[in-house]
Amino acid sequence: MIKWEDLNWYQKAAFWLVIGVVGWFSPEIALLFHFGGVEVVFAFLAAYTIPIIRQIQTYIAKAKEAAALAYFAYQTSASAKPKVFFVQAAFCIVAFALTSSVAFSAFFFMPGLALNGVLT
Repeated sequence: MIKWEDLNWYQKAAFWLVIGVVGWFSPEIALLFHFGGVEVVFAFLAAYTIPIIRQIQTYIAKAKEAAALAYFAYQTSASAKPKVFFVQAAFCIVAFALTSSVAFSAFFFMPGLALNGVLT
């Protein structure tokens, strides 16, 4: 275990900054620091941040699941098939060559997406 005296000045400053920020939201830290010292405050901060870390892990897991679902949906869609992609790319290239507008040429991807059952 690292002792308070072994920490560098920036590690001590970071710890005091964390104590100050968390102290705004949970004033019991001052009482814990008064009666227990730095070690008790550090243990309380570690226990205090566990629900926050779990919530962030839940959000990350949901984001990974949504990304996997979107990837699977794209892989099984008609847009991922070579002949449909070729038709969409041809529409887009012709539109860009005629109009020189990226927004207008991207609009030509819509027939392939809306009529993907007909194009397959």
